[in-house]
Amino acid sequence: MLWGSWPLSRTTNPMASKRIALDAPTIEAIARRVVELLDRRGLAGGSELVDAAELARRLGIERSWVYTHAIELGAVKLGSGRKPRLRFDPQIAARVLHRIGEVPAADPPARSGERAGRPLRPEGPAPLLPIEGGGAS
Repeated sequence: MLWGSWPLSRTTNPMASKRIALDAPTIEAIARRVVELLDRRGLAGGSELVDAAELARRLGIERSWVYTHAIELGAVKLGSGRKPRLRFDPQIAARVLHRIGEVPAADPPARSGERAGRPLRPEGPAPLLPIEGGGAS
């Protein structure tokens, strides 16, 4: 029988005959050590996840830009449906934005009070182009 294959027999597994009793303080010490090791490697689950609106607010960018660049910003899908909710780790997103420099000029932040996708209205009437070639007389 190979080491590590199942089922383990007492003759091939040196720990099979030894019993380890774990009391609450020992378990707590093990758990703290595991968290410490994960922190060192950056794998601890201590970071918060926020939605696109909160991420946009924190980073000073538009929510639509967050959705457009969700994969690059490290989006986490919640659920498996057709349109799962997305959550973001603000620290990861901030590092991504720092790495790329700034939000591309093609997606500028919207001006205050301006609705997305609607052009600004000109001040006063727009100038008309002259009609050349006459018309019906």
